[in-house]
Amino acid sequence: METETLLFILIAVFAALLIAIFQYVFKNKEKGQLKYWLSFLRFLTYFSIFLLIINPSIKKITTEIVKPKLVVAVDNSTSIKYISQNTAIENLVNLFKNNVGLNDKYSIEYYSFGKNVTVLDSLKFNENQTNISLPFEEFSKLYKTESTPVVVITDGNQTVGNNVEFINYKSPIFPFIIGDTTVFEDIYIHQLNVNKFTNINNKFPVEIFINYVGTNSISKKLNIFHKGKIVHSKVLQFSKTSAIKTESFFLTAEENGIQYYTAKISALENEKNTINNSKSFSVNVIEEKSKILILTSIVHPDLGMLKKSIESNQQRLVTISNIKDFKGDLSDYQLIILNQPSNKFKAAFETINDKKQNYLIISGLSTDWNFLNKIQNNFSKNVIRQTENYLPVFNSNYASFLSDAIEFSNFAPLEDQFGDVSFSIPYQALLFQQIGTIKTEKPLLATFENNNQRGAILLGENTWRWRMNSFTDSKTFEVFDGFISNLIQYLTSNEKNKRLSVYVDPIYYANEMLQISAIYLDKNFNFDARSKLWLSVSSKTTNFSKNIPFAALKSKFLVELSNLPSDEYSYSVAVENQILSEKGSFKILPFEIEQQFTNANHKPLKILAAKTNGYVHYSNEEAKLIKNLTLDPRFKSIQKAKTVKTPLINWKWILGLILLSLSTEWFVRKYFGKI
Repeated sequence: METETLLFILIAVFAALLIAIFQYVFKNKEKGQLKYWLSFLRFLTYFSIFLLIINPSIKKITTEIVKPKLVVAVDNSTSIKYISQNTAIENLVNLFKNNVGLNDKYSIEYYSFGKNVTVLDSLKFNENQTNISLPFEEFSKLYKTESTPVVVITDGNQTVGNNVEFINYKSPIFPFIIGDTTVFEDIYIHQLNVNKFTNINNKFPVEIFINYVGTNSISKKLNIFHKGKIVHSKVLQFSKTSAIKTESFFLTAEENGIQYYTAKISALENEKNTINNSKSFSVNVIEEKSKILILTSIVHPDLGMLKKSIESNQQRLVTISNIKDFKGDLSDYQLIILNQPSNKFKAAFETINDKKQNYLIISGLSTDWNFLNKIQNNFSKNVIRQTENYLPVFNSNYASFLSDAIEFSNFAPLEDQFGDVSFSIPYQALLFQQIGTIKTEKPLLATFENNNQRGAILLGENTWRWRMNSFTDSKTFEVFDGFISNLIQYLTSNEKNKRLSVYVDPIYYANEMLQISAIYLDKNFNFDARSKLWLSVSSKTTNFSKNIPFAALKSKFLVELSNLPSDEYSYSVAVENQILSEKGSFKILPFEIEQQFTNANHKPLKILAAKTNGYVHYSNEEAKLIKNLTLDPRFKSIQKAKTVKTPLINWKWILGLILLSLSTEWFVRKYFGKI
């Protein structure tokens, strides 16, 4: 307790004592001890009140033992069930939970993983994909400052995500490999690369990686099938020293629409797993490419980013031209992107407005807003000579087209001239502005339609940083490129004022959850969640058919299907009491990606364990793993001392003491007739 506080308490003692003596003893000539007892009760009352006014804090030192954390991550994918190791994993988890020594040493947290990571509730082994790298990425964020070893229980077979060999994790990792690590002779298609789109009568490239596991020298034929016919064939030679073959070739797109192909490598004699000998793929064959023109008067990294991102869809061709050098015909392009327009863009705007061409305007620090406000009447912005940074906020209620929210909260801000933008026509904001910590409903990226002409405006430069931010978050450019692709698809569409749009993947796998989404707009082109949409699915080879209602979810309609047999299906989406409908087709393949594995894959996990100073255990080494974890000297409990200050005013018994002393004093005085 501080010296100043002690001094105040001493003063309170003397003050309470003096007041009590003055009231009961001073000039009181009565004999007996009653006056002294009454003065003592009055002293207690005054001293307690003064003590509450001073309100000293009582320090208390508490100690606690903090156990080191141990994370147990369990593979919950279907491949565990296929190799009949689900019971072994359940027994191992129960062994961890019931082992006294292990639980005395560690604070254990349990997670399961497949395509995603969740807190372990129950193991069903129903995940259709396995991402072994994802748990370590999530744990690195969750346990930033702690040393947290991880026991990962898995068969080591991964279908999506980054290679675990290159994962950076600061704490030791202890893989427990489930299943047989014996390597059987096998040949399989490891990877197949193909563009999603191509043009009619064009040749499109196909690249196939084929792996051979074995010691013999063999010859196997690779066939590519389309509608039951072989469209490409080649004999490949494999051996122990030449176990990986890359086959690249071109196929001709002879029919319009989605075309399905199957690549198949001949099976080995007595091969245990032939499911991985084939792989299907699809190509959307269109009649012509969308041509997109970017006009600019400045050099900026946004231009290269836009070209790269847009052309990630092979359906599109981007041309970048300086406005003063462009001599072509704007009518040759389905979309014109005007980057930071100034008065040099006058002729381009006049042509766009005259021919009702779709356009996208990107503003920035070099934009001439006086010119832009005069050349068009859809929107205007009153700017001042000051710049501002605008962070993006995704609008989940955006309804002009379907767009998934990516991690915009982690994106860098765009830079633009400060001012409010106002629209003279109806518009929809895909992204809102956030200035500092203040979220607004002012548009950062907005789309609009006027007189059968579609337009959009992005209020800020440096979107090239967004693509980098997205890659950092997702480890791929596909997420951000998909967002840009949806915007470009909307702006290049020739179907004006389309009210019903359906989104379906061309290929699904058996036992995979099949999702079909749709957007329906009312006559004012606002998302209409009150409408009822129906999906009709029918097989092209059997009598199977099914009608399913869509569920309204935020700014889209969604339907999920499961347990559909492998087949080719046609679908139709209709709006109840409306003549609008959309038709198409998709294919469900019998192949399940988790079934391609027949044994455990321990090599990448051994490398990861060695890199993090962990060690690997295999089936039937459960006791050894628990013993090693229990005896590992690197992980120790820590004793922490904590000083807790408790203000005296929180002590309720002092109030009780005051009431008790006052009540006792009153009753005593009443009894002896002093009142």
